[in-house]
Amino acid sequence: MKINKLKITIRDREFDFGVPESEYIVFKKAEKSIVELIENMKFPEHKLDNAILNAALGIAKENENLKEKVNELDDRVTELTKKIEIFLNQ
Repeated sequence: MKINKLKITIRDREFDFGVPESEYIVFKKAEKSIVELIENMKFPEHKLDNAILNAALGIAKENENLKEKVNELDDRVTELTKKIEIFLNQ
């Protein structure tokens, strides 16, 4: 798996990290929102790392909620598809 090296600047601090190639586009689309979220938070400069962690946890939590909703929708679609198949086969 290829890892893309990225730099992100938040409050004049540069952070270097790697993102798997498969997630690069998703990250780049979300990057501006992530930076704005962190920059709009009210916290002292020495707590920047803590703020980034809290923002990441919030995003991870929302991501898990969205995954659950997608799974629920997939289950509902499968259930409705089965009902339609039964109706059509009668």
